[in-house]
Amino acid sequence: MMGRSFRIISLKIILTSFSVLYGEDLTIASVFGNHMVFQQGVSIPVWGNAEPNDSLTITLGSRSIQTIVDEKGNWHVSFRKRRVSHNPIELAVRSKTGQIIIRDILVGEVWICTGQSNMEWPLSASDTGHEAIEDSNNNNLRLLNFKKGLSTYNVPYLGDDINKLFPNQFYSGEWKISSPESAAPFSGVGYFFGEKLQDELNVPVGLINVSVGGSPAEAWIRKEALASHPQLKIMVEGDWFKNKALEPWTVERGNENLTQAIEKGLPIPEDELGYNHPFKPGFLWEAGMKPMIQLPVSGVVWYQGESNAVSDWRVAQHESLLKLLIQDWREQFQKDDMPFLFVQLPGMKRPHWVEFRVSQQKVHDAVSNTGMAITMDVGNPTDVHPKRKQPVGDRLARIALEQFYGKNIISHGPTLKSKRFRKGKLELRFDHIVKGLKTKNGMPPTGFELMDEAGEWYNAEAKIFGLNKILLSNMEIMNPKAIRYGWSPYPEPALNLINSVGLPMAPFINYE
Repeated sequence: MMGRSFRIISLKIILTSFSVLYGEDLTIASVFGNHMVFQQGVSIPVWGNAEPNDSLTITLGSRSIQTIVDEKGNWHVSFRKRRVSHNPIELAVRSKTGQIIIRDILVGEVWICTGQSNMEWPLSASDTGHEAIEDSNNNNLRLLNFKKGLSTYNVPYLGDDINKLFPNQFYSGEWKISSPESAAPFSGVGYFFGEKLQDELNVPVGLINVSVGGSPAEAWIRKEALASHPQLKIMVEGDWFKNKALEPWTVERGNENLTQAIEKGLPIPEDELGYNHPFKPGFLWEAGMKPMIQLPVSGVVWYQGESNAVSDWRVAQHESLLKLLIQDWREQFQKDDMPFLFVQLPGMKRPHWVEFRVSQQKVHDAVSNTGMAITMDVGNPTDVHPKRKQPVGDRLARIALEQFYGKNIISHGPTLKSKRFRKGKLELRFDHIVKGLKTKNGMPPTGFELMDEAGEWYNAEAKIFGLNKILLSNMEIMNPKAIRYGWSPYPEPALNLINSVGLPMAPFINYE
C-alpha cells in the first residue's frame, strides 16, 4: 500500500494536471477550451484555480465579473444565461501574473456521451464511417473527446501508467470543430447522434465523449451513492479485488493490469477500496463525471451494459444500479429532470441478454425523462461490437428531438396497444405505426410466440392485417395464455417488423 509521503506529493500533481495551464498559477477546468459550446438558456459557470486571495477579472463576451480566489486556491463565477448564438465569443480570465483566453465559443446544446466500448467505438471503425468522415466539416458541431490514459485490455500498467491511475490524470482531450481529423476518432454513436441534432435543430451542438471500453456501471457511480443504497452498498465494502459482489471478470482484469506493478512495489494510488483501476467502483465517476458536474448540459447519452450482463446475479443488480446512476447524476448536476437516453442491448448470442433487456425496459418505464433506443436489428450474433452505429445514433437523436425538443418526429417503433380473439386467431393492435406496419423484407413478421396452458412456448404464424393489426395463429394452441416477441438473445430468423419510417419494435412479453 502507498505511503503518506507519496499521497502529499501526488496531490500537487492532481491540482494542476486536470486544468489547462496558461499562467504560472492561474488555471481553468479542462472542460473549457477553444471551440467549445455553452449550454443555452441557463447561467454559465466558469471555475478553476489560482493563487489564494488573488483578484481575478473574468470576461465573457462584453460582460465582466471580478472575484477573489479563496484560501484553498479555488475560484468560481457565474454569468447570466445566453441565447443560442452562432457568432463566436471569447472567455478571458486575468490575474496579476497571467491570463487565460478561450476563443471561438458558441452557445447551443451540450450533451455528454458515455458508457463502455460501444460508445467508445470510433466513427472511423463504423460501417458508414468513411462517408460520414468525408462529410464531417461542420462549424456548428463541436467535439470534446476525452481519451482514457490507460488500456483496459490485458496489458500491464508500468512506468508512467501509474500516474494515470490518479482520477484527475486519467483523461485528456480538447474541444475541436467537427472535421475529418476530429470526427474520425470520436464516438461513432455520439457523432451520429450529434450530427442529427445539429441538422434538425439548426443550433450549435457540443458533444463530450467520456467512455471506457469494458467498464461496469458501478465504476461510473459515486462510492458514497453506492454505500447509501441498501442493496448495493456491498459493492463498496472492503478491497474491491476481494469483493464477491463484483463481476469476477472485471476484478480479474484489474489484477492482470496491476499485478506486475504490485510485485515491483510501484506506488499505485489507492483508497479504502484498494488500488485504483478504471473498473473499480466509483473510479470513472471521479475521473470523468465529477469534473463536469458544474457545467450545464442538456442531457446524457449512455451505451453500457455488456459488462453487467455476464451472469444472472449481475443482471439482477442492474436495474438498481442504473436507477441509482441516473438519480445520483441528476442530483450531482443539480438537474432533477436531466434527460437520460440509453441503448437497449442489441441482438447477440450471449446468455442473460434477454433478462438484461428486461431490466433496461423496467428502468425506462419507471424513471421519468428517459429514452431507450431499440437496436435488436443492428446486432451481430458473435461480435459484441456491431459496426452499425449510424442507426443507433439516429434513433437516440430521434428520441431527444421528440421528447425533449418538441419536434414532430417519430422516435419509436410499433408498440402493442391491445389484443383480442378474432375468428380463432389472436388479433394484436399497435400504436406508433405512422402510415402502417410493414416488414423489412416484405415477408410475414417473424419473432412472435404463443404460450399454451402448460406454459410451453411455440412459434406463431403472423400476418399483417390492415394498417395497424397483426393476426397470430398456431393450430396447436387454441387458447394461448401469453404472447412474446423477440424473446431471444439473437432471434433467428432476424426480426423484421417495423413501422413505415423503418423503426423496429422492442421485445415484449404480455400475459394479460
